[in-house]
Amino acid sequence: MKALVSISLVLGLGLLFLAMVQGAGPKEEAVDLGKGVKLEMVLIPAGKFMMGSPEGETGRNDNDNEDQHEVTISTPFYMGKYEVTQEQWESVMGNNPSKTKGAKLPVTNVS
Repeated sequence: MKALVSISLVLGLGLLFLAMVQGAGPKEEAVDLGKGVKLEMVLIPAGKFMMGSPEGETGRNDNDNEDQHEVTISTPFYMGKYEVTQEQWESVMGNNPSKTKGAKLPVTNVS
């Protein structure tokens, strides 16, 4: 039953995000995860930007594959404004895999 609720919540949030993106609404949104837990999101617009380090940049390490290249985001999307906290993770997934516990601490041991 818990797994079904978690899956439903994740799918519902996904549909909400899709609706927000398609409507090109606000650039920031707060999603209520229940029990007073909120997830702040920011809109990442479609567009292009340069990623990586220019060749002449001070401190550049040529061994780190930092080559500058153009990145294209074809569809806008919402991304969490901050790291996911343990209470946010628990609200959606129903468990807390973190070794060091704290509602406002970032969730750990997830990928």
